[in-house]
Order: sequence, then C-alpha cells, then structure tokens
Amino acid sequence: MESSAIIFPAVAMFMLTCSVIAYLGGSRIAAIRRGAVSIRYYRRYNEGEQTPRLQVIGRHAQNHFEVPPLFYIAVLFLYMTNGVTPLAVALAWLYFASRCVHSFIHLGSNNVTQRAIVFALSGLILVGLWILLLLSIASRDAVVVAT
Repeated sequence: MESSAIIFPAVAMFMLTCSVIAYLGGSRIAAIRRGAVSIRYYRRYNEGEQTPRLQVIGRHAQNHFEVPPLFYIAVLFLYMTNGVTPLAVALAWLYFASRCVHSFIHLGSNNVTQRAIVFALSGLILVGLWILLLLSIASRDAVVVAT
C-alpha cells in the first residue's frame, strides 16, 4: 500500500473544515444583511448577540479545531513512521465519514443523542488510529531489539 494514501482522508477532513468555516461566514453575512445581527457584534463579540442558529454554526466550526487536530497528528505520525496500513487508511476514512455525519446532525436536526453517539464513535475510531500507531512503532522496536 502506498503510504501517501493516508493523506487523502486528512485532505478531505481539511475540506470539510473549510466548508464549515465558509458556511459560518456566509451565514454571518446573511444575518447581518437581514438585520438579525449587528456587524458591531463581531468587533469584540460583546455588543449585542448572535442568533441561536449562528451560535450553533459557530460552535460547530470551533469544534473542528478541538479533536480533529489529534486526527491530523495521528495521520502525520503514521505517515512519518511508515506505519500506514490498509487498516489505518480505512480508519482514517471512517473518521472523516463519522465527522461528516456529525456535521450533518449538528448543523441539521441537532439531535443531541444522535450527535453524541456519532461523536463517541469518531473518538473510538481516533483511538484506534493511535493504537495502530503505537503497535506499529512497538513492533518495529521489537524487531530492532531482537536483531
């Protein structure tokens, strides 16, 4: 397997994050134009308030800078240590897919129970990536010690 295959789900995750940020920006502009939010609010985020919908979208965008960086780091470490396997690539794509579902729920129905289940699933997938990384490094170190 080509080790660069693990980069594609990371690029897809980056594109999802860019899409969420663009959606947030467009939603803010639309809210300002229709007078739902004052542009002064965005000066220091303390003059007035955002609509509840903008709060949800903003919180979702912020979420993309909390746990997903751990995904990018795992992908980078797997790539750098030659730990990329078909299972690692599959888990990386599953992580991206679970984050897409999470975005769909959070920005759609915002059903907290469904969102929590998908968030937990994405977390377990991420833990799986980190376990693969550790196993890859440990098995390589074991071979070096044995020789």
